[in-house]
Amino acid sequence: MAVAFLVAITTVVAPSAQAAPYPEYPYDATDYNEPFRGQFHFSSQGGWMNDVNAPLYYNGVYHLFYQHNPHGLQWDTMHWGHATSRDMVHWTQQPIALEPGLHNATLFSGGGWVDHNNVTGLKTGTDAPILLFTNTNGVSIAYSTDGARTFRMYNGGAKVISTPYESRDPKVYWDAARNRWGMVFWGNEGGNVAKFYSSTNLLNWTYRGEFRADWLFECPDLYQLPVDGNTGNQKWVLQDASGEYVIGTLNSAGVFVPDAGWSRPQRMDVGRTDFGGTAYAGLTFTNMPTNRVVQMFWQPGNKGSTWTGNASFPAQLGLRTFPEGIRVTRNPIGEISTIRQPAQTWSNLTISNDLATNPFNGISADTYEIEATYDLAGATATDFGFELHRRADGTRDAAIGYDRVRQTLADAPMPPVNNRVKLRVLVDRGQLETFGNDGKVSVTDNVNFDSSSGSLGIRTYANNGTVRLESLTFRRLSKAWTAAPSGPDQGVGMIKWNGVNKCVDRDAATAAVNIWDCWNGANQRWTFTAAGKIRIGNECLDQPGETIGNGAQLKTHACWGGDNQRWIRIGANQYQNAWSKRCLDLAAGDATNGRRLQVWDCVGGPNQTWSMPTN
Repeated sequence: MAVAFLVAITTVVAPSAQAAPYPEYPYDATDYNEPFRGQFHFSSQGGWMNDVNAPLYYNGVYHLFYQHNPHGLQWDTMHWGHATSRDMVHWTQQPIALEPGLHNATLFSGGGWVDHNNVTGLKTGTDAPILLFTNTNGVSIAYSTDGARTFRMYNGGAKVISTPYESRDPKVYWDAARNRWGMVFWGNEGGNVAKFYSSTNLLNWTYRGEFRADWLFECPDLYQLPVDGNTGNQKWVLQDASGEYVIGTLNSAGVFVPDAGWSRPQRMDVGRTDFGGTAYAGLTFTNMPTNRVVQMFWQPGNKGSTWTGNASFPAQLGLRTFPEGIRVTRNPIGEISTIRQPAQTWSNLTISNDLATNPFNGISADTYEIEATYDLAGATATDFGFELHRRADGTRDAAIGYDRVRQTLADAPMPPVNNRVKLRVLVDRGQLETFGNDGKVSVTDNVNFDSSSGSLGIRTYANNGTVRLESLTFRRLSKAWTAAPSGPDQGVGMIKWNGVNKCVDRDAATAAVNIWDCWNGANQRWTFTAAGKIRIGNECLDQPGETIGNGAQLKTHACWGGDNQRWIRIGANQYQNAWSKRCLDLAAGDATNGRRLQVWDCVGGPNQTWSMPTN
């Protein structure tokens, strides 16, 4: 859980929303074609997304959970969102998994596990129990007995582990050497620390020890990888939210011990790996059907009119030996083949700064993959790479390149291998991921690519000389999404004030929103959508952005999906604006026809008492 968000918004956290029937599906319909929406990167159908939570595999389906505010585009009131996939590429939004108020815990980040052997004794039908581990300053468990369609709290949400110090982000893994499960979570006990516990039934946990490191902050993950593919030489990798990691072993107690030479961490991705960056809080999948270790990061830097945040494309992790030591590698999973279109290939090209040497002349593309191998024999260019979403005037949205003089990719050391350099680039509408030398260097970035027809050019470049492009492969990547429906409307009809015959009314001439005698006409027939819009036709109740304070008068505006137009039902009878955190209010309780409605601090009382839309 990215704590910096918590600090930044402590003063504006909203009360818990009154939950729609569980499991809630609080989303407007989408075709996933909005500007900057990733076409093959996961993003929530609507609302705010942050940390990846509890990615796991069960019964032919991959489950992705994530920190989520479905009622706004900023961090607030954490839920657990949920999506499923058969291949980790084509995702389908699911209803909310965990909701505050309904699930008795602070629903911050955590991991999950499938109890195939029913060691918990929680199984009630044909499905294996699926456990989610969450909470702060300790650990609580939510579990499902219906294949992750619904969850309930184990023992009413009572903590199975409690800590007197700040802690969060539990991750569960299987410790085969000791024939039991392990858990690691982050704590602040006089400094950053990873705490280790074990269990033989996933419910009762025993403290085993700790690993202290100043660099280790939030969302720890622990997993085993074979070195150079040798399954007889497995190493444990301990990483934090920023993707910094060390490798080592587990001691007899099951506590991580770094190998010699690992007093300081390496970084597995050189994107902006912080809570305001482009790659943070990554986790690996559990209960995988094969021995692959697959990771997804949260990418904070992507947003649009109805969503904020996305997940990186799933990457398979490895451990390889390099001259400087063993390092984690990251490469896109093989299932990317499910969205590839036919390839175009070139070989033995000499690239210079002359546009005539660009093999992509005449090619326009929006979402695609490039794989290139450069032979540096005889190269004189100081740097080379690709300009992406290039326009006729020479401007472009992004470039990725290799510095031959410094032997770096994105400022990360990457010496040639056999005098060759490999670049692999994934370009999506809001994402750019680059993998150098078979995953030695990984760069996870967010870019707002212009997808208009005049901005789809690609250029290979080489500055201050030439370089030989030994092989080049280009594939367009298809859209991985299918259109998603909206959730059920929360109500349709008149919104009545304080139980009397006075209703919220829209003046058709001015779009002003007033109080008026209820007459059930078109100006008073409101739809309260699943995503929190209060609309008449395509006009939505809007908190004007230029007037955030108490007394700001309301109007309707063409629906566009921002938080100014998102209203949360809190308590029994209030509507709170997701942007201003103020409530729909009748000034001074004056119900004279034509009195403008406003927002005011959510203090309750008759001035803020409104019905759900009803006939």
